[in-house]
Amino acid sequence: MRDVRRIGLLLAVLWIAGIWGDDAVMGAGQTEQKLTKHISKAVECNYLLSLPAGYGEKDQRWPLLMFLHGAGERGDNLELVKVHGPAKRIEQGKDYPFIVVSPQCPAGQWWTEKTDTLLALLDEIESKYAVDPERVYLTGLSMGGFGTWTLACRHPERFAAIAPICGGGEWYLADRLRNVPVWAFHGAKDSVVPLDLSEKMVQAVQRAGGTAKLTVYPEANHDSWTVTYDNPELYEWLLSHRARRPTPTPASGQRPMKLNKQVAVEIDYLLHLPEGYGDGLQKWPLMLFLHGAGERGSDLDKVKVHGPPKLVAQGKSLPFIIASPQCPTGRSWSDPAQIQVLIALLDDLVEKYQVDESRVYLTGLSMGGYGTWALASSRAERFAAIVPICGGGQPRMARQLRDVPIWVFHGAKDNVVPLAQSEQMVEAVKAAGGNVQFTVYPEAQHDSWTATYDNPKLYEWLLSHRKGPERK
Repeated sequence: MRDVRRIGLLLAVLWIAGIWGDDAVMGAGQTEQKLTKHISKAVECNYLLSLPAGYGEKDQRWPLLMFLHGAGERGDNLELVKVHGPAKRIEQGKDYPFIVVSPQCPAGQWWTEKTDTLLALLDEIESKYAVDPERVYLTGLSMGGFGTWTLACRHPERFAAIAPICGGGEWYLADRLRNVPVWAFHGAKDSVVPLDLSEKMVQAVQRAGGTAKLTVYPEANHDSWTVTYDNPELYEWLLSHRARRPTPTPASGQRPMKLNKQVAVEIDYLLHLPEGYGDGLQKWPLMLFLHGAGERGSDLDKVKVHGPPKLVAQGKSLPFIIASPQCPTGRSWSDPAQIQVLIALLDDLVEKYQVDESRVYLTGLSMGGYGTWALASSRAERFAAIVPICGGGQPRMARQLRDVPIWVFHGAKDNVVPLAQSEQMVEAVKAAGGNVQFTVYPEAQHDSWTATYDNPKLYEWLLSHRKGPERK
């Protein structure tokens, strides 16, 4: 661990016109930290498993098809999973030349939040059954279509091909699918999930140099899955693709199964303790800052190039405990696995330092703006206020944020993350009855964070909010 903290005399600071002035004194600096922790949360999943005719009769490896159901089939009754898709066809007597695994998402949760669980399930199936790791396929409908895009974007190396149906995803991650064949399906008259969500993802994959095609059913509404899963060409297309992966006797039919697995987390981060910290029993506000995509890696100096860590490194004094974690290369803050890491980090900081849990704040820029929306949507009860900058999120999750004060920032001329990404979230929070304000810089492009973090009013606004006991 390299300590870059500057030690000096304790100085009294008079805060008169804002958080700092030109004569602001130096803070306590930033130290490099590492969190390595086994989280107690168990990854648990109920699922249906179908083994094809002939499985176990000879030394043969079989293709694996993972099917993700829609929102209406969530719960703890696996019979619900059998109402659509491959699970329905198997129940009707159809024999697929795949091992078919059909997990069930718990009530009130979403596949886009469960990628760590799904990945653990894949590991479990591949370790226990005769799976050909070069022929692992992923498909899903509606909520499962969103889950298909999300899981494949997070772990493209696991799949030989994917077939998302009437879903959508994070277009800015679509470049990860340039080596994964995609066949998407949607109804032109879908009144639940707009067609343009599939169109944007397919176009983003194509722009990245990937192989993606979209079949649109002109007269179909939301149900574009029945005709798709009834079409033998889908399965022929899947089996025509192989991924290049190294290869790591139950009865046929579907059987209910359960997965239970623990996970570990690790993350490097910068920690800033404010002037006066440790002088007494005072509790301090905590700010969690999430950097952008360009600062990912294993060098914490990169985290200091923008935002609060940059200001602290320049000698600004901020009256917060500031934790600035670093996202690993190739990952995103909005990854469900990274959300779990950030929650574990918050827990660790609250346990070890004098944190005022009623004043925990979250902010981030670009990829960190997306992460701010995602983490706050997942754990709204943890934050007194949030500040997402030039990011975006999932409008359907906005209702989770109706009790969290939000100040959003974006550049009107942003050519990296369209302004519409913030606009959609702001409108969704407002529609849910939330407290949100929105600042658009008319001439700013992607860098809308420098002006934001240089503005003392931002920190005054944060400190004006305190989480009430009803949200603990």
